[in-house]
Amino acid sequence: MHVAIFIGSPRTSGNTATIATRLDEHLSKSGATCRTYYLYHHQIQPCIDCRRCKVDKQECIQKDGMSVLYKNMEWADVIIFGTPIYWFGPTAQTKLMIDRFRPYFVNKKLHGKRAALILPAGSGEGDCDITIEQFKRVFKALGVVLIDVLTLEAYDLGDAEEQIRKHDFVRDLAEKILQEEEV
Repeated sequence: MHVAIFIGSPRTSGNTATIATRLDEHLSKSGATCRTYYLYHHQIQPCIDCRRCKVDKQECIQKDGMSVLYKNMEWADVIIFGTPIYWFGPTAQTKLMIDRFRPYFVNKKLHGKRAALILPAGSGEGDCDITIEQFKRVFKALGVVLIDVLTLEAYDLGDAEEQIRKHDFVRDLAEKILQEEEV
């Protein structure tokens, strides 16, 4: 199983990264090949609505950091999106990535892939509903199957690690991802 993890947090040691790292560890122990990408390390330009992705090769014509991310989304069997919640939505870098999914609406290269969400938020699950709905709609449009959503109340550095010590909900997500593979 190939898993691509996209982290939309500007903090490489924050709660989102902590959860993603733990998920990578669980999946790798079970034989999955995981690759992690921090979106803030990739220059992603906004979609310019040129509509070139709807013709010819059905690819985005912009040559920026999304080129690497596109290749790895297509490589993956399972795609994990992790973003802290900023004002009830994903981070700006995550939203830039989402906006650049337009080629996949036409070329269907993500159709049938599976995905999960990691959404830490200062006030917990209640702050995540808009982001969850946005991703559900994106996945439906692209033919991506949502495995599960992991939300938690995490604001300060270390909050996620503290909650994982109480109950390893990341292990639970990894098990769901692996179970789906067996079906």
